[in-house]
Amino acid sequence: MSEWKEVRLGNCIEVIGGGTPKTKNPEYWNGSIPWLSVVDFNSDDKYVYDTEKKITQLGFNKSSTKLLQKNDIIISARGTVGAMAILKKEMAFNQSCYGIRALKDISTNNFVYYFLKNSLTNLKQISHGAVFDTITRNTFNEITISLPPLPEQKAIAEVLSSLDDKIDLLGRQNKTLEEMAETLFRQWFIEERDESWEDVSLGDSSLCKIIGSGIDVFEGEKIYLATADIQENKIVNRNTIIKYNKKPSRANMQPVVHSVWFAKKGGVRKVIMFDRNTLDDTESLILSTGFSGLKTTVKSHYYIWCFIYSREFQELKDNLLSGSVQPDINNDGIRNIVIARPSDKTLVDFNEVVYPLFRKISKNNKSVGILMNLRDTLLPKLISGEVRLKYGK
Repeated sequence: MSEWKEVRLGNCIEVIGGGTPKTKNPEYWNGSIPWLSVVDFNSDDKYVYDTEKKITQLGFNKSSTKLLQKNDIIISARGTVGAMAILKKEMAFNQSCYGIRALKDISTNNFVYYFLKNSLTNLKQISHGAVFDTITRNTFNEITISLPPLPEQKAIAEVLSSLDDKIDLLGRQNKTLEEMAETLFRQWFIEERDESWEDVSLGDSSLCKIIGSGIDVFEGEKIYLATADIQENKIVNRNTIIKYNKKPSRANMQPVVHSVWFAKKGGVRKVIMFDRNTLDDTESLILSTGFSGLKTTVKSHYYIWCFIYSREFQELKDNLLSGSVQPDINNDGIRNIVIARPSDKTLVDFNEVVYPLFRKISKNNKSVGILMNLRDTLLPKLISGEVRLKYGK
């Protein structure tokens, strides 16, 4: 590794600050310029394709935000410190993030991204701030990087990127499959609703029941999932282990087969389901009380999942929020949400149509898990030089 050089990260990159147009001025918002905040890239995905909010050219001109280029890195600097992604197109961004751009002929964006991904623990340890962890510009000058020659940087990044690109492709496939299921749901149960179907309360019907109790007494370990560990019906973090010693806990929910779970907090559209394709997961997982759970029937399972996943349900949920500090929905609110009760034959027919979509989603998620494990195993070995690659000089 004699050709690898120990340098300060700040000497290899350009750090770019962001900004926010005045939120009370409508002329600055709902334009065509994507405007990044951490909610747009707070997942394990390498790439960010779009943003929830857009600003106008006037808003861009009247604020301190900058325009990042395609393939630049975005990293969160406050609150959720260290979330990051690579941009798939030009985007502006807020002041709680930094844009990072590798300096030409010294480093590459892809290599810097993987270095930072491997160094997040260290990054958080040296971040500043008493209330929230914060990354400052000086943080990057405090990090030392072992920098290989450019050809080796590119070779390392290509190996890791090949895995992330496959993960990204499967994730986008799943998004398309979920949209197909949602389209079928709307067609069957909204656009072509049978007038003979009655409206029933969600939690007091034959379609599903609220899961309101904790786990049984047992001894052993389980993987603990909070809402932050869920992204688009897939588990993106399984790192938190809880040990039990014959003590019941009503604070933790046991997922069961044919159950659907959603985040209770307002404005958070996170849903995960357990069906016949995810039997293994139900034995090893515990869910936090940030979720509400519905035990469905075999017939109603995919119907309920599509309903819970819909934006209409999110709006209904948000209208039922209570509490001033961290408002969320309670079981009584869930129980009183009204849903159409289709015939059993309609539910069975719908299951048969959408089941292949969800089976493919489940297979893709399992493949993603394998690819992520391989990437995370290779990452520290390649970034540290423990494993070397052959490359063209």
